[in-house]
Amino acid sequence: MAADRIVVMGVAGSAKSTVGLELARRRGAEFVDGDRLHPAANIAKMSGGVPLTDEDRWPWLAAVRRTLRSSDAVVVACSALRRSYRDALRGAAGVRFVHLVVGADEARHRLERRPGHFMQAGMVEGQFAALEPPAAEETDVAVVDGTGTPAQVVARAQAAIDATRPGTAVAPILAEGAADRLLAPDEVDGLVEEVVRRELLGTGARRILVVPPDATRGHSGAGHVTGAVCAQLSAAGCDVAVLPATGTHAAMDAGEAGRLFEGRVPFPSVRAHSWRRGLVAPGAISAAEVAAVSAGRMADPVPVEVDAALFDGWDAVVSVGQVLPHEVVGMSNFTKNLVVGLGGAATINASHLLGALCGIEEVMGRTFTPVRDVVDAAFDRFLAHRLQVLWLLTVMESTPGGVVQRGLFAGRGGSGDTGGAAFRAAAALAARADVVRVPEPLDRVSCWLAPDEFRSTWLGNKAVYRTRMALADGGELVVLAPGVTRFGEDAELDALIRRHGYRGTPAVLDAVARDRDLARNLGAAAHLVHGSSEGRFRIVYCTDPASGGLSRREVEGVGYEWRPLGPELERLGVDAASPTGPRTDRGHRPFHHVAQPGLGLWTSRPLQASAGRPPTR
Repeated sequence: MAADRIVVMGVAGSAKSTVGLELARRRGAEFVDGDRLHPAANIAKMSGGVPLTDEDRWPWLAAVRRTLRSSDAVVVACSALRRSYRDALRGAAGVRFVHLVVGADEARHRLERRPGHFMQAGMVEGQFAALEPPAAEETDVAVVDGTGTPAQVVARAQAAIDATRPGTAVAPILAEGAADRLLAPDEVDGLVEEVVRRELLGTGARRILVVPPDATRGHSGAGHVTGAVCAQLSAAGCDVAVLPATGTHAAMDAGEAGRLFEGRVPFPSVRAHSWRRGLVAPGAISAAEVAAVSAGRMADPVPVEVDAALFDGWDAVVSVGQVLPHEVVGMSNFTKNLVVGLGGAATINASHLLGALCGIEEVMGRTFTPVRDVVDAAFDRFLAHRLQVLWLLTVMESTPGGVVQRGLFAGRGGSGDTGGAAFRAAAALAARADVVRVPEPLDRVSCWLAPDEFRSTWLGNKAVYRTRMALADGGELVVLAPGVTRFGEDAELDALIRRHGYRGTPAVLDAVARDRDLARNLGAAAHLVHGSSEGRFRIVYCTDPASGGLSRREVEGVGYEWRPLGPELERLGVDAASPTGPRTDRGHRPFHHVAQPGLGLWTSRPLQASAGRPPTR
């Protein structure tokens, strides 16, 4: 059954609480007065007649959004006066609004009859000045006359909300795809050509930065799209630069870039992002908001640091990437590609720790999560007004016949604009194409890590992330890792992993308290949490030390089990060409093989659209 989440909005004195309480009773829903979610500092300011700033409101709105997510049947009274506030609440998914409309005199009169409330009658003018009436595309807002008896207003509200659907009328610029759709490369080229012609060349953009993924996303379809974009722009005489969103990954060499972009992007135009230097810091998400987003599991700010090259006077920035289940943000890409993919150490570390503390199995595969809340807010508040961003988002699926493209989506701007609509449409398709539901927990899973894509456990542990929700308690995950020769993507990360290992959340948090190096690199701490089974199942890495792979001593030193790769491949009867699916080993024991763990999520549990409740086991 669809969630019934309703926000009763309007200025102070519009009877939001009175109407909301009765509306909840009639609908069999929980009622929450949003005023009670204000922190004490906000109430003190308003009691003193001091208007709140946006910095005061964002943590409160995060608490309201979390409350909406916490129940499938809830009515919340919340002013939600501005479009940006309503967009923030839409992140709860399935939200509809009732806007109670009253005049200023009526609102003031009602407040004068409400002595002792922190919202004073003298603040009514400020409420009406702040009010942004719902725009035409805000079709999820039912506008209701708030005058008359409470029974009359509730009856109007009930009728109006029943005729209203969640979601605005804001649509992607391009939305091509379906679970059974097959987009061939030439069709993708045609779609890209039209978008580039209309949205870039047609707007006069001539100096353009393209932000694709790196070679670890070789099956994302984004390399092909990037090549098509760059070829068309270059043919039109544009000045084009390419800055891969590598995050903490090592930069690509010429061979890797050539393979990813299919030879259509000259390597001299490919720049290298550094997550430790060349950064600007346009803002931060406050500790209070992070605490509200995470239900108190993290109470530190998330600084926003991004590559300074983003602000180098580009007419447009084209962000290209794949949307699929992700261990930190829930569903990958969109604003994450710029905020984290081109982020600095402070942003990467804090956002990844937030994801780890909120629980990988609660976050994975959800469109709306605490990290998504933070990353979208960072883009919307600090980058959107400074950059003209065009998003090109792919959806792929790994099938027995190979990787196919199911969708291509495009949009502009932030989470409330066509860019956000494109992301949500892509995420909905990815939830169908890339989430594999197994009927029962699996006792044994093997994962093949392609040697040209996975050379470290930092990357190869996607095998752990993407299958853990399908593994039975006491089960076994066998990671077949012919190319894994190190743990971290650089010497510092490698040393931290060797020092502390994958030993579970309590051990990692204890290590953070004791080790200054780890405390300065919380992204590594998050990786150690994500890469642990938390003692629930066994992880066996199979490497080939004779060809430079990690040794038994190294693997066991970080808390994993080890087996030699060759004999394990022989025992399982699999190789690089083996497709995903159930199999039987040489001893006639069943197991499930995953050919490309980076392209999906395997789970035996139902997934909610948003993270905010304990995971279902």
